[in-house]
Amino acid sequence: MPRLPGDQVFHVIRFDRAAETDAFVRALQRFLDSPRGEAWTSKFHVTEVWAPCALSAGPLEVYLSDSALMAAEAAFPPVPAIGASRGDELSPTCVLVMKGAELQAEEA
Repeated sequence: MPRLPGDQVFHVIRFDRAAETDAFVRALQRFLDSPRGEAWTSKFHVTEVWAPCALSAGPLEVYLSDSALMAAEAAFPPVPAIGASRGDELSPTCVLVMKGAELQAEEA
């Protein structure tokens, strides 16, 4: 199971409802899987989205790597980022919900 990189900065995005979180992650995944988004999924970018739990468990916030934030800003600005935290400041039980253009950790 992947572990949240402690020395990397993640951009915190919080939503009011779990359905909004799910919709945001899935829309970002579709963008990254498109010709316009493939630049952020190259070997030169670490495009990751982490969450406190799997999408199916209904998280209200997600943590985006720098590349994931840039992709989200290109896809659908403005992105509701509320701050940034280092990986070691977030819960060690966070799960990787998307890497590149592939969803991960679907089950709770």
